[in-house]
Amino acid sequence: MQPKILLLEDLPADAELVQVELMLGGIDAEILRVASRESFVAALSSFEPDIILSDFNLPGFSGMSGLDIRNQQAQHIPFIFVTGSLGEEMAVSTLRSGATDFVLKDRMARLPAAVSSALDAHSQRKERERVDRELTTERSLMQAVLDAAQAMIVVLDDGGHIMHANAAAERMASQSRQNMIGCKFWEIMSQSDQSETVRQHLQTALDPHSDVQQPSWPMITRTEQRTVVCSSAKLSSNYRGERLVVCGIDVTEQERAEKHAFFLGHFDPVTSLPNRRHFLQQLSEYCSRRDTDTGTALVIMMVGMARVQEIADSYGDAAFNQVLIEIVQRLRVWQSHADLLARVADSSFALAFEVGRGPDLDMLVPHILEQLREPIKVGQAQILPVVYGGLALYPDNASEAGLLLQAAESALHCVTPDSVQNFAFYTPLLSDQIRERLLLESELREALKTDDQLILHYQPQVDIATGHVIGLEALIRWRHPRLDWLPPGRFIPLAEVCGLMVPLGRWVMRRTCRQLQEWKTQGFVAPTVAVNLSAGQFSAPSLIEDVDATMREFGVEPHQLELELTESASMSHPDASIIIMQQLRDMGLKIAIDDFGTGYSNLSYLKRFPVDRLKLDQAFVRDIMTDPDDLAISRAIIAMAHQLRLEVVAEGVETKEQLKLLASAGCRTVQGYLFSRPVAPETCQGLVQLPFTIY
Repeated sequence: MQPKILLLEDLPADAELVQVELMLGGIDAEILRVASRESFVAALSSFEPDIILSDFNLPGFSGMSGLDIRNQQAQHIPFIFVTGSLGEEMAVSTLRSGATDFVLKDRMARLPAAVSSALDAHSQRKERERVDRELTTERSLMQAVLDAAQAMIVVLDDGGHIMHANAAAERMASQSRQNMIGCKFWEIMSQSDQSETVRQHLQTALDPHSDVQQPSWPMITRTEQRTVVCSSAKLSSNYRGERLVVCGIDVTEQERAEKHAFFLGHFDPVTSLPNRRHFLQQLSEYCSRRDTDTGTALVIMMVGMARVQEIADSYGDAAFNQVLIEIVQRLRVWQSHADLLARVADSSFALAFEVGRGPDLDMLVPHILEQLREPIKVGQAQILPVVYGGLALYPDNASEAGLLLQAAESALHCVTPDSVQNFAFYTPLLSDQIRERLLLESELREALKTDDQLILHYQPQVDIATGHVIGLEALIRWRHPRLDWLPPGRFIPLAEVCGLMVPLGRWVMRRTCRQLQEWKTQGFVAPTVAVNLSAGQFSAPSLIEDVDATMREFGVEPHQLELELTESASMSHPDASIIIMQQLRDMGLKIAIDDFGTGYSNLSYLKRFPVDRLKLDQAFVRDIMTDPDDLAISRAIIAMAHQLRLEVVAEGVETKEQLKLLASAGCRTVQGYLFSRPVAPETCQGLVQLPFTIY
């Protein structure tokens, strides 16, 4: 390839002389002659010469000026002065200023050799620069790879001093790379109580006479960090004393993740108790070690919590978790072993304890449940846990841990949470009852998806003064495909226990609105229909949206509906209840407090509740003729309601005598079998059109 020569020369004859001498010297070059500053500067960038030959003196320009420009723009290009005369002092000055060489015109025969020498030197320098660039790039790439590696990589000398370290090593040592260089590996990468052991392993790895290629390194620990040395390699040749490469992996996070995974697999994250699987494992080991001749019984007690969804919906998950933790603290008093208390499901715990048989056990179980039922303060609220128990004995009921827990669970499922006898011991007959209960739960879930099992009947509410029906209450019935008609008392408690009250309540709301639409299509103007809201449904965040969307879907006007809320549900979180009630009232809906007198009303809140009616519970009406207390309570509730400008509806009126007493107390509206049982939708029109005979 022809070299490119930029010739700074004003005389054509001298330029031709240069070309001839180069040709005679065997240099076939591409020569570009320039004679001014402008052309010289332009040629440096456009021509890209391999070498510059320059006269010393040019008109309006000088070779030294050209050298200065070269120094600024292309210092790497060789620069040779070709001039007629140049004193010794000036020659030295040009070389000091960066000139490569100089050739006098009266000794032009030396020019080819000078040019060749300069080009060779320039070519060698370019090659070195290329190699240096490649090495720099390769070193940068290698360093980037090492720094990107999650493994610690350090290079040590014969004495175990750190010579190189990657970013992972910096992180493990918690020091910068610069501070690590020269430090002893065992001092900077391990704790003081372990450094001697690490030093000995390092010496074995460094020993040139050792046959051990990969010594078995200990786990290196530094503060909370743990590192596994996975390899060490001796260097057979080195550049600056490098002798050993040590690689290690930080397993701190991995061990933490493994511990966390073990915790999640064996413990409950809220209470930190063992879960069902871990409890069974510990119970099995405990039973295998237990001496059966101690004269005591090993009791497995399942403790269930009812209405957990109501607590979570009313007070939030954080409050519910506080309740769980407090229950755990109370249960810990009774556990026989550290691992024999567990949270085996969202709303149930398992406890194993030793106790004397007979009277001791019969007295202890109610005592435990009584302690668990003590109020729990969460913030400003007092929450009353509803707990119940199922118990099994080892080895009486089962000799294997899984069957033992299953027996206690079967006993638990046969207990009604609110009953006086709120615990049960396992008997073989319970298994059949549990299977029936689980089957009924499954069938109820399926009934909610179909359109032909659950139906609504409507019971009229009668104005005593006129006998006219002024309202209807929607009451759910289940036409069971296997068991025929089931009353609410058979499946409503089941729905409460298994978390189906909210979907069941939504079903009732939709079916009521659809029935109002159908009646309107038939030309029947129905009175206001009352719909019961469960506590969970009332506290659900989507209540307002659900009610509004359902009314819009079926074209129901707000005055056609009355929403009934139980006294206990409204009082569980009264301030929040007031806000929700007001939102419903703002929509135009009527609000009633159902089962009034059976809960724990606070009159200071009751007077603030935006409600329209109180429903006097039938428990007071039933014995109003024979129990003076029930009569007094009924009269007091009616009088209080009137003072608060509220209407009263008495439920469960079955006799004319009850009716007369209620009327004398000032009650204007009643509901009960005296006038009508709940009837099918098609019967309602006849009831509404004709007034009842009152007396």
